[in-house]
Amino acid sequence: MKSRRSSSPARFLLAAVAGLAAAIGRAVVVAVGLFAVIGPAAVIGAVVIPGEAAAEEFAFFTTTDFTTGSSSVVWLDGAYTVSKNVEPVHSDAVARYHEGLIYVVNRTGADNIQVIDPAQGFNTIRQFTTGNGSNPQDVAFAGSNKMYVSRYETNSLWIMNPSTGAQTGSIDLAWLADADGLCEMAYMCIVNKRLFVGIQRIDRNNYWTPAGTSYIAVIDTQTDTVIDADPASPGTQAIALAGANPFSDLELYPRGRAIYVACPAFWGLADGGVEWVDPVSLASDGVFFTDNAAGGDILDVEIVSTHIGYAIIQNWSFNTELIRFDPSTGTKTGTLYAPGDYVIPDIDVSPDGELFVCDRTPVKPGVRIYDAATATPITTNPIDVGLPPYDITFSVPVQTGVAEDMPPAAASLGLAFPNPFNPATTIPFRLDRPAHVTLSVYDAAGRRVALLLDDTQSAGERQVVWDGRDEALREVPSGVYFARLVVAGHTAVRKLVCLR
Repeated sequence: MKSRRSSSPARFLLAAVAGLAAAIGRAVVVAVGLFAVIGPAAVIGAVVIPGEAAAEEFAFFTTTDFTTGSSSVVWLDGAYTVSKNVEPVHSDAVARYHEGLIYVVNRTGADNIQVIDPAQGFNTIRQFTTGNGSNPQDVAFAGSNKMYVSRYETNSLWIMNPSTGAQTGSIDLAWLADADGLCEMAYMCIVNKRLFVGIQRIDRNNYWTPAGTSYIAVIDTQTDTVIDADPASPGTQAIALAGANPFSDLELYPRGRAIYVACPAFWGLADGGVEWVDPVSLASDGVFFTDNAAGGDILDVEIVSTHIGYAIIQNWSFNTELIRFDPSTGTKTGTLYAPGDYVIPDIDVSPDGELFVCDRTPVKPGVRIYDAATATPITTNPIDVGLPPYDITFSVPVQTGVAEDMPPAAASLGLAFPNPFNPATTIPFRLDRPAHVTLSVYDAAGRRVALLLDDTQSAGERQVVWDGRDEALREVPSGVYFARLVVAGHTAVRKLVCLR
């Protein structure tokens, strides 16, 4: 999983507000449903590689002072050995890992993809254009010979051959543009042969503010045609997001079979949050962790488990903080790092379950590492990687741009209806095989309000009605509640809203 910064002018405006001399932006939106699932040292060139080069995993960082750019490697060898400045990159660059190679997206003013081979001393083996002035934002891979490139300054999504750099096709997304004529396509992911493209719709003629609804466009990667997310409505529809101004990667949470994304909406206002998107039903389930609950605009998110998530927020003083939250309840559970400046651009979770944090503090920039399960700091001081770190990718094919298949479902929790509700709502779920099921309702503070089901159920579609009362048969007050389905030790959650 991974989060990257978009170089949109919206980000430049934010950077100016935050008092940065120069900065790179990003924007991405996402929404949708938790269709919750339940189921089971060598030397190469000038670079010193600890242990066996072919077997060692690493974290690759783009680094920058916003004038020059480079890249560095932190080896996942237990000692966090560092190889600094392994290869120059653009000063505004993010990276993806795919089939043993690193694809660096060189953005504002560079407009190219740089391919780096770790097996050849982290040297650049090829570099190809994405079109002059295109400002590429992200790449997503649908195999060895097919790569999609989102281009911020155009409505044409490119299809390219990553082995040769040849453009092999394009997909027109102009139908999603706002009044400034551009749709502002940003971050992408591929799930089950479908490409999901974040569409920001930022109005450049109105101070780079969100222009109404933001979307996720869905593309069939086998035919390269747009999929209609709402066939019941006239014309072709994209997934409409509950929030606006998507600002993080689109990331797949396999355990919940859902895509999640941070949508901060208007900067400095508590009007956004993190949303679920259902890659099967192509519908939004809305915001499950709000800016208001987080204490600021949410810029980046990593969900580790049902109850553990991490986020970078921009607080109301326009400084960045690293916080922890509970995705099942949408509540903030702690602050890990608050440096008092706008200096945290990216977080990512390693294959070993460690949270890597880019820290651009002027006095001592570097990489901080925490145990993602416990939030315990693993490193006392930031690891020096040369220039201040900006973006992270790991040497395993788990990044958001890689095609990922969802695990087979044993159970799923559907959308309650009606929702909002008064006085009662129906909660549907499905079992693929017989299992013991616990279905409960919790309030926003994590207290159990009602136990609706605690029994063995046969396979098939099921529905349970909650009458809006607690276990003492008292009507619950207006507010946000959570239906929680537990099967075989795994949990799925849906938000419920009671309006009295």
